[in-house]
Amino acid sequence: MKFSLLHKGLLLVSIPLCFEVGIFAMLLHLQNELEAEASRLNRCRLIGDTVAKVTSEFLYLEETFQHFPGPGPALMGVHQVINDMLADFDKLISLAGSDLTMKNDVQKCASELAAANSDFEELRLRLSTGEVENKKAEAHAFRNKFYIHLRNITSFGLWHLASRSAKEIDSDRSSAIRKQAVVLLKCALTVSCLIGFLSAALYSKYLIARLQNLSRNATRVGQRQALLPRVAGDDEIARVDKALHDAAAEINQLQQVREEIIGMVSHDIRSPLTTIKCIGDALVASLDEHLDDESRQNFKNIDENCNRILSISKDLLDIQRLDSGTMVIEKSEVDMRDCVQAAIKATEGLRHNRSISIEPHLVEAPALVDPIRIEQVVTNLLSNAIKFSPRNGIVTVELTNKDGWLYFSVSDQGKGIPAHLRKDIFNRFQQVYIDDARLKGGSGLGLAIAKALIEAHGGKIGAESLSPKGSRFYFSLRAES
Repeated sequence: MKFSLLHKGLLLVSIPLCFEVGIFAMLLHLQNELEAEASRLNRCRLIGDTVAKVTSEFLYLEETFQHFPGPGPALMGVHQVINDMLADFDKLISLAGSDLTMKNDVQKCASELAAANSDFEELRLRLSTGEVENKKAEAHAFRNKFYIHLRNITSFGLWHLASRSAKEIDSDRSSAIRKQAVVLLKCALTVSCLIGFLSAALYSKYLIARLQNLSRNATRVGQRQALLPRVAGDDEIARVDKALHDAAAEINQLQQVREEIIGMVSHDIRSPLTTIKCIGDALVASLDEHLDDESRQNFKNIDENCNRILSISKDLLDIQRLDSGTMVIEKSEVDMRDCVQAAIKATEGLRHNRSISIEPHLVEAPALVDPIRIEQVVTNLLSNAIKFSPRNGIVTVELTNKDGWLYFSVSDQGKGIPAHLRKDIFNRFQQVYIDDARLKGGSGLGLAIAKALIEAHGGKIGAESLSPKGSRFYFSLRAES
């Protein structure tokens, strides 16, 4: 089953929620038990109070007939007490509820008291008619009979109800139930917090791991590296990661097509241009005596344009190798002075045409580098400085060795670098002055290649403007200790 991030979040929330619902149900059950216990205790107290009242009434009757005062108000009081006792027995029957034993015992007591009341009504009736000559003897005879009824009531276990109710009150479970509820609440709070924190931690770890995978893949797409395996699932993160993989596959396909096109174009350009250049050189050599100044200039323009296109073709191939990671850096222990001096010699023709002089300040600089690539970088920086310097200008070249690092710089007397372009000067196809670039040539790839080569050696490269005019390009490499 497929879940979105929303569904997974709701599922995460539902785990502690279900636990809390279960805890609530248990607390509700304890509450019901507490109410039932309170109802039971109240019933026991009512039974005890009622039995105590019946006992008091029972003692009143016994006292009354032991010192029988004769007919009159005393008999009316006895009649009222008996009626109260019958009402109390009815109340006990009601309180008995489903306790059949108690109900039967109380009903027997009530029947016995009803029989005693019937005898008492008969006595009262006889005393009121005046038929009885010796009222005390009659009352004494009734008292003995009445005591028999009272003993029967006693034998039915009425007063055991009081002791049983007291025992049940002593067995009050309310405090225990409350303690259970408190313990349950504490445990529920602890477990709920643990579940919440654990669920949040696991879900956060799960999301962070997926997002980190997604972030790494996004970075790898920008760096044109192989992507990590796809994120599992079908949520929003997995869909974005799938889109990244699809985009990376499309980019790789386009990159391959681009490399094929660059390789094909570079090869197809270099071959005919080399032929044209060779033919031009041969014509100049064979027709040297017969060429006028205009023809010589035309052949020179042909040669310079061929060199320019061949240089652009070479730059394109270098960029292709750098992007694809196929450019080989073969390091060896060399003195950087040799690389710099070779680059100065390579730009001799360009300096002669523009009457530019070089002021070198070089020290011994042992390093573990690829001498061909470092010479390429230095040549590029020197060529730019020469091209953008005024005629009869001076280009200063410095190479120093300090604190385990080699510092190289090329300073010219040109227009300098605008502040807003200093961060972008090493980007591809970036030109500081477009008009000068068109006149002086250049593809806008040289500095980008230089930056990539220096960084491949573990160094840093940069540029700055000089005061009052001019610019300075520099790079640093770790010295060979």
